[in-house]
Amino acid sequence: MQQTLAITVDQRGGLTVLTLVGDIDHDARPLLDALLGRLPDPVGRIRVEMAGVPFMDSAGLHFLVELRRRQTSGGTGPPTLVGVREQPAGVLRLTGLDTVLGIAA
Repeated sequence: MQQTLAITVDQRGGLTVLTLVGDIDHDARPLLDALLGRLPDPVGRIRVEMAGVPFMDSAGLHFLVELRRRQTSGGTGPPTLVGVREQPAGVLRLTGLDTVLGIAA
């Protein structure tokens, strides 16, 4: 059974917290693209809460790379990913993105 992605955005001063719940896959791409379109440019510091994400494919990689591009262009460093589960962590390691994104325990 496919799980729909839900995104909560919380602005806390200069920090934007994105809480993702559900699969980050091809079907979630329009939602992710719309979110990217709503974020300010430069976006400031970003924390991505991923404890609720059991699965991620290339759509998630695209989203995270775009977040990184936007955030680093504003001079604030890469987004911090929190609570990354086993499958998404494996995809990040496989592609090398684990070395360019901030991943917290």
